Amino acid sequence: MRPAFITHSGLWCAAGGTPKVVRDTLMCGQAAIGRLDILGQTFPYGFATEPSKSFHNRLKEGLRAVASDLVLESMPTDAPLLLGSSSLMIGLVEEGPWPPQQLLPTDSLDESIRSHWGIANRGWSFSSACTSAVHALDAAVGLIETGAVEEALVIGVEICNRITPAGFAALQLLSPSAARPLDLERNGLMLGEAIAAVRLSAQPSGWRIHPPALALDATSATGHAPDGSTVAAVMQQALEYAATNPKELRAIKLQASGSPSADAVEVRALKTVFGNDLPPLLSVKASLGHTLGASGLAEMVALLQCGSHDFLPATAGFALADPELNAAPNRAPIAWKSGPVLFNIQGFGGGLASWVVERR
Repeated sequence: MRPAFITHSGLWCAAGGTPKVVRDTLMCGQAAIGRLDILGQTFPYGFATEPSKSFHNRLKEGLRAVASDLVLESMPTDAPLLLGSSSLMIGLVEEGPWPPQQLLPTDSLDESIRSHWGIANRGWSFSSACTSAVHALDAAVGLIETGAVEEALVIGVEICNRITPAGFAALQLLSPSAARPLDLERNGLMLGEAIAAVRLSAQPSGWRIHPPALALDATSATGHAPDGSTVAAVMQQALEYAATNPKELRAIKLQASGSPSADAVEVRALKTVFGNDLPPLLSVKASLGHTLGASGLAEMVALLQCGSHDFLPATAGFALADPELNAAPNRAPIAWKSGPVLFNIQGFGGGLASWVVERR
């Protein structure tokens, strides 16, 4: 099996729409977080653009923002487009008559992306809740590793809508104030929107991506095994796929969304795999928001853009250590000039994903 590499990446999110802005925002630990009115309440939300803009305008703005960093004009026409999204075009349906005559518009999200970018590349779409973009990433890595293609384009899309946040609000999973990863006073999720994309290639670059480990934990409809065993098993599998010793890790990008129970499960999993000698930990959800189906790709690209300047950012939103967790994310930037970082995503409905990106 030949290795896969990341050659280009782009991101449009609450932290910014260009690599420099995203890096500066994460370096400072600040993001312009807005408020979204849902079910008679307001909740923090990571808007990537003005909330008043339509679905199509948001999509076009995001695609324009990431396209320049992807250098699409040099992409082979046989490179597949692999899309991950948990909401697809729900936002567009909401703008039409209610109740809608059909669940989704006639034009699909991947067709809209191809049309906007002027490409005819074949492709596939993945919608598996929060792990959607990682499933797309896994397919792309597999196609390159097996020699089926030389390049692949992977994109994760999550555009603001009202139905998805309403579901989380109805389940009382949203924070009324802010995301606080691993914090003693963490009280729920903060959602956000993002478009993130990467070009993968069989040609070597400074970033090697190893195959994701994927699993579905059927413990419950909303969470994972309380002892962290399933999360631990996926992390261990990802390390084996990458032939990486846990002691070699420069850091772990946590799911850590600020959920009281889910954060605790992830920490239990970390201690199962690493014991009490944990690698440096970080989360970016207080800066980007939890971008759901796009989160795996969006958070990876955000850290790649920081890594290109030799650092991993401090964790925004963390202030008070939780003695029951006995684990805390980094409070200052971490150097990342070489070596592997482990990425975690745990999704609503039991989806699990972990993978390693190595800076060479």
